Amino acid sequence: MKRAVMALACAATAALVAPAVAAPAQAQTTAGSQARPANPLAALKKQFVPGRGVRVVSSANMSFGGFINIKSGSKGVFGFGRSGVSSSDLTTKINYGGGLGDDDELKGINDPMRTITVGRTSYVSGGVYADLLPDGKSWLRLPGQDPDAALTGIGGYVNPLDPRALQAVLATTKAKGAGGVVNGARTTLYRGTITVKQLASAVPSLRKQLPSSASKGVISWKLWIGGDQLVRKVVSSMTTTVKSKKISITIESSSTTTYSGWGGKVTVKAPPKSQVATTSDIDGSVPDLPQVIDLGD
Repeated sequence: MKRAVMALACAATAALVAPAVAAPAQAQTTAGSQARPANPLAALKKQFVPGRGVRVVSSANMSFGGFINIKSGSKGVFGFGRSGVSSSDLTTKINYGGGLGDDDELKGINDPMRTITVGRTSYVSGGVYADLLPDGKSWLRLPGQDPDAALTGIGGYVNPLDPRALQAVLATTKAKGAGGVVNGARTTLYRGTITVKQLASAVPSLRKQLPSSASKGVISWKLWIGGDQLVRKVVSSMTTTVKSKKISITIESSSTTTYSGWGGKVTVKAPPKSQVATTSDIDGSVPDLPQVIDLGD
């Protein structure tokens, strides 16, 4: 009898994927003569200047019942607008650990994929889409995207680029102390736990980005914050249990993300129109991530 194990909904994988940016590590966020922000929330909001951004590098891991282990690595850049993140350019590589079988429709799914998001429109290139695009086209346009969705991957479930999430997480701090030096900055380490319900209450869009199995989860988190009150590193982890018919699967996820180049110049542009295809240009349907992993008999 076949045993269907865990759903790999895009939301679940999104929690794995942590994007990254590459701005000069020495980039300064404010003039040296200006007073430092009083707290991390104030410091983050001061970063919301058009044309500026932050670089991130992330690695993540998700284990399904000990049978399947999914690993991801991401890097790229997030650009800011006046009220928050307005664009991103991210390259992600996900290794599904052979859990997807030999489905030809998923050819290339373990290859790197680049995603450019400007406003509510994303453009994807590489990965599973590479062999689907018409000749002469290297990007697929996906309109109607949620700008916050890309941020879920940052620091796992904890997204320190969203003021609402940062405030909610810091409110659950249980301890803090010296954090050592991260990317050249001396830091203070904050740590605590927050329930998914608490976090989703602060950031309602999170409910759409996470699998229903995570709704009762508890997230353990650590934040390394520099003297300028900006986040330099996030580590988060969560263990949940999913029950499906006669089986119960334990899902363990963890993520580590570092931030550098706060306030550096960032320019994210949509690809040239001549290189962009739409879903109507593709012969057949755009493949989704599989909803079920079959572990065999």
